[in-house]
Formats: sequence, C-alpha cells, structure tokens
Amino acid sequence: MSKKSQCDDLVRALYEYVDGAGDAQARAQLKKHAEECPSCLEALGIEQQVREILRSSCCEQAPTELRARITRSLRITRVEYRA
Repeated sequence: MSKKSQCDDLVRALYEYVDGAGDAQARAQLKKHAEECPSCLEALGIEQQVREILRSSCCEQAPTELRARITRSLRITRVEYRA
C-alpha cells in the first residue's frame, strides 16, 4: 500500500479512530502509519485535542443519532472537498 493511500485511509477513518471504533487490526495499522507520518500524526493530534476540548466543555454527550449524522456529513464534505 502506498504512503498516500495510507494517509487517505487515516483521514477517512480519523473520527472512528479517535472514538476507538472500528476493527482492531485496521486501527493498529493506522496507528503505526500515524507514528511514521508527520502530517497524519499532526492531523490525529489536532482531532484528539478538539475532542478533548469538546469533552471538557460539554456536560452532556450528544445523542447517538446526532453524532452519526454529523460524522456522515463530515465524510461527505471531505469527499466533495477532495474531489
């Protein structure tokens, strides 16, 4: 798998990765890639910081359905933006 392909995979799975969701083997591969790729490591770090800020400033967790809709919308936006 090419480096660009691995970067694209990490970006596509970034939200699930940070949430701890998804296949354990895929998560391990993405983690390894992020440790070896400065730009992906930075993207991962930024996403983790944003999540931490949101967690510390919000008292309640958004409903599961709302979170799923937001995640889908972000994926669509990223795909359209990259195209």
